[in-house]
Amino acid sequence: MKILSIDTSSKICGVTISDNENVLIHLSNDDEKTHSVKLMPMVDSALKSTNLSLNDISLLAVCTGPGSFTGVRIGIATVKAFSDVKHIPIVGVSSLESLAYNVIENKITTTTDNSLNLENTLICSLIDAKNNNVYCGIYNFSNTDGKAICNQIEMFAEDIDTTIAKIEATVIDSKAINNEFSNVKASEIENVETASNISKPKFHTIVFVGNGAIAHQVKLKKAFDFINVQNLNTASAPSATSMLVQFAEENFNLQNSNSVAMSALTKYNQGKFGYSSSISPIYLKKSQAERALEEKVKIMPMSDCDIDAITPNFETDFDKFWNINTLKNDFANSNSVYFVAKLDDEIVGFAGFLKICDEANIMNIVTKANKRQLGIGSKLMQALIDEAKKQNLKNITLEVNDKNIPAIKLYEKFNFKRIGLRKKYYNNTDDAIIMSL
Repeated sequence: MKILSIDTSSKICGVTISDNENVLIHLSNDDEKTHSVKLMPMVDSALKSTNLSLNDISLLAVCTGPGSFTGVRIGIATVKAFSDVKHIPIVGVSSLESLAYNVIENKITTTTDNSLNLENTLICSLIDAKNNNVYCGIYNFSNTDGKAICNQIEMFAEDIDTTIAKIEATVIDSKAINNEFSNVKASEIENVETASNISKPKFHTIVFVGNGAIAHQVKLKKAFDFINVQNLNTASAPSATSMLVQFAEENFNLQNSNSVAMSALTKYNQGKFGYSSSISPIYLKKSQAERALEEKVKIMPMSDCDIDAITPNFETDFDKFWNINTLKNDFANSNSVYFVAKLDDEIVGFAGFLKICDEANIMNIVTKANKRQLGIGSKLMQALIDEAKKQNLKNITLEVNDKNIPAIKLYEKFNFKRIGLRKKYYNNTDDAIIMSL
């Protein structure tokens, strides 16, 4: 399988063409300001150097961030265009997971036989987000049929002190994570072998990788009680209760398209791929302008005046799928709860649920067409969840078109789980996924 991988999320613009695990060509450019100019010529050069064309590419892979806002968009827009024209499947890979795959290529050693025991290793990918903030991804690897599979434990954007606290919590929680005695002290267990296992952490090694690890290395070293082994021939191996802490070599601290290709192939083999509509940027931290605008958005109960205000331009301002008369009937129902989102005095969204016995059935969450991607949907969803809890409702359910990827991601962000499927529910063509919280 020929894979074309692109990474424009950092100051490095990378293009890789690989044949399964084998890299055929890797090109890179380190001028962050020229990604939009250099990317297409690099792709063209890589294809010509390997005597290939887009017709020979079976899979597209792209880094989806977090990282440079503009850079991430450049890479995603490029693979979307390729996918739309040639109908090639796409796999999106986060920049933090890409860094985790760098650790394999780095060949960091934790044992005397110069091999990395990935299953006992916790990998913390850190990208500098400026102003003492970092993007952090916490991962471990499992071995399936001889292949290293990356498992995400957590991904977030925080200041470095909060990040260190979260990493420490992950390390502490790793003790006895796989047995039923996780809340029992080892001294209270009569079986010596069982007690010994409880006192051992699941992870014996922690590896920091990324430019955020470089920027905050002093704090990281100070925060962890660690053994920093540079030469394993002159240092003792870690004990059962200590952790070996290492930092990736400098040239592995930037994400690259080779690692994107490694991750993408694994995800593809697991069936985790899609096409143009399934790929979107990962922005763990919104831009300052977006955060300022989002703070202005206020959520409040919907009134009759609000219904009147949105009626004249309802279909053009919101979505033709929604019918104003249906909304009015739902709003008038005594068992309905509706909220509106307002930016200054402008209604930019609305959402509501219908109370059925002890359950809240979400009827809609709608954002004004020109005000999307500002977190309005998230604020409306949180208002519905808070109200359902206030009314002591046990479950919250909803239905979503299986092709509406942004909406599904929003619901999954709030921990909604898929519990069913209604075939051809929308317009007798598209399926509806039933989700519950």
